[in-house]
Amino acid sequence: MFRQKRWLLSSILAFFLAASGDAFLVPPCRPATTPFSTAITISRLREVEPASRRRVLHASHAFAHGQNAENSKGQRLRGTVQPCRMASDSEAAVERRGERRSVLLLGGTGRIGTAVASHLIRPGQDASAPPLRVVLAGRSTPRGNAAVQEVVQDAGGNDAVAEGHAVEFMELDYKDAGALRGALRSGGFSAVVHTAGPFDVGVGVLAACIEEGVPAYCDVADPLEYIEEALALSEKAKASGTLALVASGAFPGLSNLLALEARAALTPGATVRDLTFSYFTAGLGGSGDVNLLITNLGFGEPVCTLKDGTERRELVAGDQTIPVDFGEGIGRVSTWAWPFPEGLTVGRHLGISGESRVAMGTAPDLWNVIMTAMVKTLPRTLWRNRAFSTGLAKFSQPLVKVTDLFVGETHAIRVDLTSEQGEEVSVLQTHESFRRCVGQSCAEFTLALLRLQASPDPPLGAVFLPEMLFDSAEQRADLVARMTTTPGTTGFSITKGERERG
Repeated sequence: MFRQKRWLLSSILAFFLAASGDAFLVPPCRPATTPFSTAITISRLREVEPASRRRVLHASHAFAHGQNAENSKGQRLRGTVQPCRMASDSEAAVERRGERRSVLLLGGTGRIGTAVASHLIRPGQDASAPPLRVVLAGRSTPRGNAAVQEVVQDAGGNDAVAEGHAVEFMELDYKDAGALRGALRSGGFSAVVHTAGPFDVGVGVLAACIEEGVPAYCDVADPLEYIEEALALSEKAKASGTLALVASGAFPGLSNLLALEARAALTPGATVRDLTFSYFTAGLGGSGDVNLLITNLGFGEPVCTLKDGTERRELVAGDQTIPVDFGEGIGRVSTWAWPFPEGLTVGRHLGISGESRVAMGTAPDLWNVIMTAMVKTLPRTLWRNRAFSTGLAKFSQPLVKVTDLFVGETHAIRVDLTSEQGEEVSVLQTHESFRRCVGQSCAEFTLALLRLQASPDPPLGAVFLPEMLFDSAEQRADLVARMTTTPGTTGFSITKGERERG
């Protein structure tokens, strides 16, 4: 029997290493299986802008490779900067450059980073706001130059630059504390956006931004340990005037706000009992190879949720499979428990009295089957071993890229909320690309922080989660409307009903 089990494990592991990958990035949820006696549905679909309307960028670099550049204040920037400027800039755009706000984007040459940057400078974002100078930070100059071209072209080319926006590259290793602080001191940045995961190396970037007095900070972190360390810096952020928002991607991030929308749909005075977050991503969703490593490491992390209003931490990532219906175009998908933080943080914020759950599922479903078998066989400590998870990720990358060509990048968020009074609310958001949805969500959070900082009565500096900063329905309304109508969004609905009794 022992030999049979060992042979089975070896076979599964060998097959997985030879053909796996997409199961590393899974997205989850529990379906609302209880019938509704009444239902009210509010839907909004976003038309995708035709490709024929996009103009291709023809950019020229203002500085030769290897030269340093200066910001609008004449300060020298540490590192190599490659500004991208359109030859057809209008005089109005040139005039507006004097009031540009600068944004430093760490991980700016990665798949999520470029999606953030493209959305930040998308034409028509806010005609009354000053244009942005987005600096993509990374370690590779050739990759940075390519990223600059990609971002401006994806954002609309001539249209983006005509509004006064600019995109540049800075050669910077953010893990070099001295180099990072030098860039922050000399760059005159209004905001720093951190997309360079995994976020298991501490809160050094956030701490540096706070100490250097950067006005606004956003990241797409999801480890609970990181979030707790970040929140502990809130008093320092208050003293320096830094308005920081952590876990501000799609999930966590947009999903947290959708849970607040579900609560708002309840009858006034109703209290929340149960809360479920379910996510779906086809393959890697276009998010890049680093998500293979992030997902591998996640199988060794505890899933933190609430039961009867009390915190519980269980090593069940990749287990507790439940089917979830993500609506037309995706259908029912097997989802499993996953260590995202919102089951705990949003559950606490809403003061739920029952259970919370966070789960995710992926396509093709074969990866779910294989990963479930591996997670049940291999010890959790092995998944937490960075060398093992990194090796497994690298080995599986080739086939993952092949299968991603067939499964696409589709993404979905479903939030289910039940009240003590028997009401049920389901919120469903779908998008044609996980990568773009994460980037757009992070960009919208960043723009919201910049608007808050520029308002007549800006909030005090502190470190927030999305549900904390945008708890007010009035403050949240415009942001949710913008985030659920971004290009590529294929559906958004809020369905309310009551549990049948008897």
